[in-house]
Amino acid sequence: MRKFFTLTIAIFFANILFAQNIIGSWSGVLNVSNTKLQVVFNITQQDSSYTSTMDSPDQGAFGLPTTRTTFADNKLEIVATGLGIYYQGILAGDSIVGSFNQGGISFPLILKKAEKVQFNRPQTPVEPYPYTNEEVIIALKKDNITLSGTLSKPHGEGRYPAVILISGSGPNDRDETIFGHKPFLVLSDFLTRNGFAVIRYDKRGVGKSTGEYNKATIRDFANDAAAVVDFVKSRKDIDPANIHVIGHSEGGLIAAMLASQNPNIRSVVSMAGPGVKGLEIVHDQNRVSMQAQKIEPETIDKLLELNREILQGIMEWHGTENERTTLRNQLGVLWEQLPILVKMKMKKDVFVRNNYNALVMPGYRSFLSIDPAEYWEKTKCPVFAINGEMDTQVLAEKNLSAIQNALTNGNNKSFETKSYPKLNHLFQECTTGYVDEYAIIEQTISPEVLEDILAWLQKQQGESNSRDLRTE
Repeated sequence: MRKFFTLTIAIFFANILFAQNIIGSWSGVLNVSNTKLQVVFNITQQDSSYTSTMDSPDQGAFGLPTTRTTFADNKLEIVATGLGIYYQGILAGDSIVGSFNQGGISFPLILKKAEKVQFNRPQTPVEPYPYTNEEVIIALKKDNITLSGTLSKPHGEGRYPAVILISGSGPNDRDETIFGHKPFLVLSDFLTRNGFAVIRYDKRGVGKSTGEYNKATIRDFANDAAAVVDFVKSRKDIDPANIHVIGHSEGGLIAAMLASQNPNIRSVVSMAGPGVKGLEIVHDQNRVSMQAQKIEPETIDKLLELNREILQGIMEWHGTENERTTLRNQLGVLWEQLPILVKMKMKKDVFVRNNYNALVMPGYRSFLSIDPAEYWEKTKCPVFAINGEMDTQVLAEKNLSAIQNALTNGNNKSFETKSYPKLNHLFQECTTGYVDEYAIIEQTISPEVLEDILAWLQKQQGESNSRDLRTE
């Protein structure tokens, strides 16, 4: 018995040691079509579970959220559903020997311990917080999934007004983590300190939420958000007459979908939400991106026309073999038309495979075809629609005008729009507005935007002092 007990203790401490060994940043280099790309996984542990983010420094991408991270018996598995990535490796000494899979193609990838890229994010709150954080689970019985989130609430008894945060496109975690920034954590912290209960959640299939992100449509995400509204409304510490929704980017569209059908929504804040169809959003994004790369105007027009044909086909997609072949051929033709300097950055087979996998995702296809105006016209609660004038992903003037027109056509009696001259899609003070600038900007959200959102919510509450908004 003594030997058995000793052996058990040895195994227990060995498991702890292995767990400690896996925590941290692991870096390796992928050789993709003669192009070398550094990949970094940042692994952390909370209680008995693991989480991770991924960096691709050569592509200027940091803090990309992953869906699932497991480590047992020296075997590491990391899944990033939205990116179509699966990594599996074995911890052997100071290395993890494994394979990196994306789009059905596997590449060998050996990881070594590395120093994590440190960002200066001065707005990210640090503990201890002057309020309570509660881990919550929301069940969607129809879809047989659960959403995991955090409910932040001021100290003290009472029923608080609530804010639900809905993130934009992509496999976002509850903090909407991007490039080391945590916009929803910053926003949640700010509002909770000012008297609101705030809930933010991992998208289905991301973080601690279950389900499959890759198979979800915009309507699935809207149903998820509706379940969060029902959950919040049922709580005794929340004032059911004062439930507000803030949606960022695609989350702004989902907020409109919610408010157009749910009388329990007190008001909506749309942060860079779309006012025009996704097809037009993507068209504008592509034009701006190519202009930034100094591509000739004639070439831009030709590429946009080819791309529009591809997207039109995707909107009518049924997944037949003929459609699959046609799409791959169209993407091949599109690659051939790219400027030589652009083609040098990505081989044809990689370009076709990566874009094919992204285009056929249900969420992307549904985003292209949904008309936001249909939902904004039916939204009767107060709306505050804001955008940065240097936003290159959801163009401010076009989309704010479309939202304003839809609300006017729907006879909405209480709405405001505001554009901010020097802010980008994340509402950071910026220089260019392009995506590659997000990571190098230390600011997460402009303080002016935070104050404006708070003032709007206070106005809807009919109170001048948000620090005592709870109802007894």
